[in-house]
Amino acid sequence: MAVKTRDRILDRALELFNSQGERAITTNHIAADLGISPGNLYYHFRNKDEIILALFQRLIDSIAVKITVPKDRPLNFQDKRMFLEVALAGMWEFRFIYRDVHGVMNRSRELRAAYQQFARLSLQTLERIIVGLVSSGYMDVPEQEIEALALNNFMVLSSWQEWVTAAFLEENEVLPKKLFRRAFYQILLMDRPFVCEVAKESFAELEAEYFVPMSILKR
Repeated sequence: MAVKTRDRILDRALELFNSQGERAITTNHIAADLGISPGNLYYHFRNKDEIILALFQRLIDSIAVKITVPKDRPLNFQDKRMFLEVALAGMWEFRFIYRDVHGVMNRSRELRAAYQQFARLSLQTLERIIVGLVSSGYMDVPEQEIEALALNNFMVLSSWQEWVTAAFLEENEVLPKKLFRRAFYQILLMDRPFVCEVAKESFAELEAEYFVPMSILKR
């Protein structure tokens, strides 16, 4: 079955935004790259913001479908790993958004609302996982600190690419995927003080797996 024009526009826009940066790409660039007229593109999307919003909704939908917190068994750190892997995979696929998340979010009320939907989904899931790990005896987090720990986790998860890009990369340079995944290690460091003795060995293995030295960026 042929791919619908609307989906072709979104797929190509995503490739161009990721490879060249969203600010450098116009609707005319997308139409020309697809070999369609600007009018054909505007039939599906009135402007670039509508394309970005549709892509953001793709991200939210893909993560929402894949993340579930098990209710029929005790949780372990593999459950947190699964959530972060799903979130990081989605954020890598739509990495142009997280290169300048505040700039993208402020383009329209609809984009801001979409980002806030993603934030609420992520925070709720992180809180449930932390509560589950406490119940399983793998973490010891005071009840009044659970929300704060989940919030800190999310702040690193959502801002890591933008911060590293601003602090270390040249203009239009792309963050290596290996270093993008180091966000997981930064989150684990926040969790470490709360890890119970019974889980320390498996937790240390997770830390070792996701550590990537920042020195790989040295010129």
